[in-house]
Amino acid sequence: MKKNIIPGALFLILFLFVSFVSYSQNTANEFYKSALINDSQKDYTAALHDLDNAIFQNPNYDSAYCLQGFIHFKMGENKLAIKFLDKAIKLNPNYTDAINGRGIVKAQMQDYISAIKEFNKAIELSPLKPKPYFNRALAKAHLDDYSSAIKDLDKAISIDNNYTNAFYSRAFWKDIAGDYSGSVADYKKVIELDPSYREAYIGLATTMYQHGEKVSACELLKTAAEKGSIMADELVTNLCTE
Repeated sequence: MKKNIIPGALFLILFLFVSFVSYSQNTANEFYKSALINDSQKDYTAALHDLDNAIFQNPNYDSAYCLQGFIHFKMGENKLAIKFLDKAIKLNPNYTDAINGRGIVKAQMQDYISAIKEFNKAIELSPLKPKPYFNRALAKAHLDDYSSAIKDLDKAISIDNNYTNAFYSRAFWKDIAGDYSGSVADYKKVIELDPSYREAYIGLATTMYQHGEKVSACELLKTAAEKGSIMADELVTNLCTE
């Protein structure tokens, strides 16, 4: 009798254990999904509460730690952001998004050298993701390495040819580097991809204005002002009235 009972008891214990783990994981996932919704609505307190519950259910939930890091970053709490991103990376050393995120936080803290190292690692792990190239470009530009920054933006755009922010940044840095025609072409590409991108109108207008194309520049500024840009409206008043 005992020989029959022991296997049955073990089976029951295993069944209950597996069921508990499965239930905990499902519950953790539900809390995580709720956190994503609250994050999108900028209710960061509720999102962090959801993530605490998700991690309570699954202490090895690397995505929950990663999202905690990004939310603390949005709240301006950079040290806490690093702390939670570190936890995510400790659980998953090849977690590209967390590594890229840690680079973003370090760049925000003006530690551009360390940020570039993080982006280098993210690119090594996921060479076909455009965001680490874009972020590395911005960090390099802050170190006045414009040519290398533009090369990174070239790479990001080659991966995603609809990457409006990359076109916009490349336009800005091309202008700084003296490539006027390249800058104009990139600003126009941004407007082609996203006609609501008001900053692109302003960037193109100011670049053209500085190169003597004042009439065209003022038309662009008026367009941006019509789209609701307060800055463009002020520039029209200052630059485009006789």
